[in-house]
Amino acid sequence: MRGTKILATVGPASSSEAMLRALVAGGVNGLRLNFSHGSDEEHRVILRRIHRIVDHRDPPVAVVADLQGPKIRIGDLRARTLQLRDGEELSLDTDTTPGDGTRLSVTLPELSTSVRVGDPLLLGDGSISLTVLRIEGARVVARVGHGGTLSAHAGLFLPRAKLRTEILGEKDLADLRLALEEGVDYVAISFVRAGEDLAVARRAVERVRPGAEVALIAKIERADALRNIDGILREAAAIMVARGDLGIEVPLERLALEQKSLVRRANAAGRTVIVATQMLMSMVNAPRPTRAEATDVANAVLDGADAVMLSEESAVGEYPKEAVAWLDRIARATEPAIDRGRFLEIEAASSPDAWVAESAVRLAAQTRAAAIVTPTHSGRTALLVARHRPRSPVWAFSSSPEIRRRLALAWGVRTFSSPKHQSLLEMRSRAVEIAHRLGIPQGKALVLTAGYPVEGRPTNLLTVVEVG
Repeated sequence: MRGTKILATVGPASSSEAMLRALVAGGVNGLRLNFSHGSDEEHRVILRRIHRIVDHRDPPVAVVADLQGPKIRIGDLRARTLQLRDGEELSLDTDTTPGDGTRLSVTLPELSTSVRVGDPLLLGDGSISLTVLRIEGARVVARVGHGGTLSAHAGLFLPRAKLRTEILGEKDLADLRLALEEGVDYVAISFVRAGEDLAVARRAVERVRPGAEVALIAKIERADALRNIDGILREAAAIMVARGDLGIEVPLERLALEQKSLVRRANAAGRTVIVATQMLMSMVNAPRPTRAEATDVANAVLDGADAVMLSEESAVGEYPKEAVAWLDRIARATEPAIDRGRFLEIEAASSPDAWVAESAVRLAAQTRAAAIVTPTHSGRTALLVARHRPRSPVWAFSSSPEIRRRLALAWGVRTFSSPKHQSLLEMRSRAVEIAHRLGIPQGKALVLTAGYPVEGRPTNLLTVVEVG
């Protein structure tokens, strides 16, 4: 079983029913829909198509809605792309008329009051740079310092501006409503700055759909988020290391170090961590990744990422199935080299369930257990076990379809449906039944965690079950 999970972005190249089925059959554990692109009707159609394919599937597949957030973008272009050349002058304004080689539309209403003459402006992934020459009323005139190919709705970054924007704008709230109506499992919140942003998002979820069983992913793409990561980890179910925008916010030479730090801290907190952006970027147009990309994916696996994500590769690329297959191959080849001892030494939180989880991993290693079995209501125990990256797979028993789908992105976790409030004897029997079904030979050990005297109590017990 592959421990590292795969999250694939759905777009024009992958939104057909046939391609979605192929991606899931190829090993995708989660499907992401980026609400920065497409119309409401397109989003509904795709989400319903996804649900037809993944609902009642075993193992479950998580569905992620990624909200645009307070990102500044350029507007539409008259052509599919625009080539900007060094030295050209370009004006930027808030008129929604599609842009061309002389002007661009921008989504920031206060653009002209947010910049000063001499300020740098960055477009796309930061490779296109402009410098503000003058401000003429609501229009900003800039010179291209380093040109390149620009696409519609590319990001615009104002490194020197101090903008305070709401974490969820009007569009985000409308998209959130649609996503919750269509039954997503995770909502990714863009440009999170601190834990308070997650609290705001959670209150918005409760207002839009009270009692909704949805988890929040904090996208780490701002320097502020690095400073406030402890508070973010307390509030989020998962974090995404979004290296595109984060690579503009922090010095590029430090990006790999920041990624490793984020993964390590998420592991320690027992939170799911996804590494994203340009994992296999060359596969947008090529059937094989570069050596550097293969190494990048392998390093994310070795660092301890729960999941690696495809963006353009699966959304608009020519080889989405092949990209998934390569992630699968690289992860499987790399995982035997994971330093298990390092993960086993993660300091346990001061709680009995964390102590039991760590002990379960140690006991499984000593007994060479076929699996670590964790009955769970919230997913917490399974995540506490998985953060130690055990050699044995983690079997999470849950009566909640929502929790099972949420755990689809957790490292090494495979979920099984289980009735509520089982006795210890019933859980032991269920574990052996699954072992028989999976062809595990008699005499092999299963390490079982439980809440004693009945399921539903905090995890406080550890026992060994022999397959017989």
